[in-house]
Amino acid sequence: MNNTQTPFSTLQRRTADEVSAITRHTSKIERHLHLRDFILSKTEFPSRHLDEKVLNAFQEVSESCRQRSGQIPMGNWMPLSVLSRDLNLSNGAGMVAGKLSKSPTNSLLPHSAVVNGGAMLISGLSGQTYGLSVVDPNLDVSNGWVPEGAPAPAVEPQFKNSVLTPHRLTVSVTISRKLLHSTSVDVDALVRRELVSRFSYAIDAAAVNGTGNDQPLGILRHPDLDIISAGANGAAPAYQHLLELEHNVLTRSGGDSLSPTFVMSPKLTKKLRGTARVSGGDKFIMEGRDLLGYQVRTAANMPDNLVKGTSGEACSALLFGDLSEVVIGFWGPAAVDFIVDDYTLRKDNKIKIVAHADVGIQARRIGAFAAYKDLLAA
Repeated sequence: MNNTQTPFSTLQRRTADEVSAITRHTSKIERHLHLRDFILSKTEFPSRHLDEKVLNAFQEVSESCRQRSGQIPMGNWMPLSVLSRDLNLSNGAGMVAGKLSKSPTNSLLPHSAVVNGGAMLISGLSGQTYGLSVVDPNLDVSNGWVPEGAPAPAVEPQFKNSVLTPHRLTVSVTISRKLLHSTSVDVDALVRRELVSRFSYAIDAAAVNGTGNDQPLGILRHPDLDIISAGANGAAPAYQHLLELEHNVLTRSGGDSLSPTFVMSPKLTKKLRGTARVSGGDKFIMEGRDLLGYQVRTAANMPDNLVKGTSGEACSALLFGDLSEVVIGFWGPAAVDFIVDDYTLRKDNKIKIVAHADVGIQARRIGAFAAYKDLLAA
């Protein structure tokens, strides 16, 4: 671990400054940011005249990222803010209740349930690891009033080092040369949406349920996660399960949550919408866009194939906690290394677009979360 690492608050500020600066710059040259021409410029036979202003605009953006981060890309730096511009939130990030954070990083991955739920995104990391100082999973709240003249209780918080480690995240999109030359299809929006969607899906999958092998360790697999049992062989979800999750998280974290959120799969969402709160009642567990007043995020990568006792692969996970405790760190700028592969699929008359990033994901305070992993949603 680097003992001279940049303070976390400094990284947060620099990331916000980076995103804001890139956004301001791209707004001035937005009319020249045509991804179709940029992709064609990276092919051996573009087959038509390319606008030099377009090529210069993308080069300016990439160079700005290089200067800020000191990292040289294999292809071109493509800021997440450029890829995600004009993309809306009507996607797998799910239902939203309440206000989103005003952090400029929230819009970088509009398809990500975790990022839009409040996770902190930082950039500019370097070295092999980055250490996050965190308190022990169980928050000690024993401080209190003392008689005059009496000594204050000697409470010594237990700190741990939670480590961000970079893992290579790669997504790709394949398009035909015919489509690239078509004027009836918005190729720019198509490519950007596909890359951002796949990148967001991978981020969510790792943050929630990552194996820790060649990818970050997800919250559901964290050894200190508070896992509540619904039954020896699993059980159908009930309103009481939500109350237990809320109680455990508020108790364990001391009630200090910035972005408390329920995260679940579409399958479990459907089950909650069709299950009565009480037997014979006319109200369902989930009727609107929230649960117990907290925001809900649906994520297609939440597991529905877990095993409990004799359940078989039929159990779904339900996670509740403060998503602002999740840190997503980029080694380099808040961007992807954008590479156009004009050779691999040339015989099929196709072009492969590859986006790389070195990313680490970690929950700083696992005590801010609790989960069921044995709810029967069938």
